[in-house]
Amino acid sequence: MKNLGIYVHIPFCKKKCEYCDFVSFSNENEYQEKYIECLCKEIGRTTVEQYKINTIYFGGGTPSYIESELIVKVLDKIKSKYKISKTVEITIEVNPRYN
Repeated sequence: MKNLGIYVHIPFCKKKCEYCDFVSFSNENEYQEKYIECLCKEIGRTTVEQYKINTIYFGGGTPSYIESELIVKVLDKIKSKYKISKTVEITIEVNPRYN
């Protein structure tokens, strides 16, 4: 079985950094739960049966800016949908200056 890494884009942050070229939105907190709901639906629609997930990377924006329960919701969906390696590496991008 082949290994596969997943990138999860969380486009929310407190303040858009000057150097950031990624799709992100500052102080759009009212859309966070709906975004995560749609993201989980999208995860549910995909299949990667021939792969085992060995890395999960949360990037964005500043994924650590949203409520941790929303990150857990995404992780739970990934774990319920895909085969996960016993040694999966999970990483989350942070910007302590704007958390």
